[in-house]
Amino acid sequence: MNTIFEKNYKNCEIRVVEVIRKPEKLFDIIKNDLYKHEIINYRLIKNTKRKTEWLTVRILLKQMSGKYSEIKYNQAGNPFTDSKFHISITHSQNIVGIIISKNSNIGIDSEIISDRILRTAHKFICEEELRQFGDDQKLKKIYLNWCGKETLFKIKGGGGIDFKENLKINIPRLYTSGTITGIYKKSSVIEEYKISYLFKKVKDQELLITWHSS
Repeated sequence: MNTIFEKNYKNCEIRVVEVIRKPEKLFDIIKNDLYKHEIINYRLIKNTKRKTEWLTVRILLKQMSGKYSEIKYNQAGNPFTDSKFHISITHSQNIVGIIISKNSNIGIDSEIISDRILRTAHKFICEEELRQFGDDQKLKKIYLNWCGKETLFKIKGGGGIDFKENLKINIPRLYTSGTITGIYKKSSVIEEYKISYLFKKVKDQELLITWHSS
């Protein structure tokens, strides 16, 4: 695994890696830590990419927390552990990242930038916002909107959230890295979150990482 990005806060740690090893090699690293039912579940995974992600996340969690913890999922599909750490996970092609924290309000997302998102942007950004983006760095702004909203969604940790109606991302100006404001609004509840972001070259591609650490 090649580390692409890592950041440490007082009670929080982030690591994003590029996975270059095959699942068999990754399995050898973590197999002695896995519970029997985890090994059974792993062997039921048919997709090679999914196997790689599954193993990498568990290796990273052990490295970052200092000991192995089983990753479980609640009814909403959000990951958690029985240790003192909360966790959020992201995958994009061969990129895997996690954020762990003693606080619960965390989230992370990442995406390799591609113009394919232009076909689906209307599903998570209203037309007025899209027009305000203009042509200058429009693609990056769309991705920052998407990843920022995905980060908000993971912070809230539940279903019933409409990305266009309940989530809003304010992007005043765009830099290589910085902080934007994410707003969650549903019924009478309005909450603001500071979301950090980083655009980073990974070989011949560009990766966007967004995260929130409370």
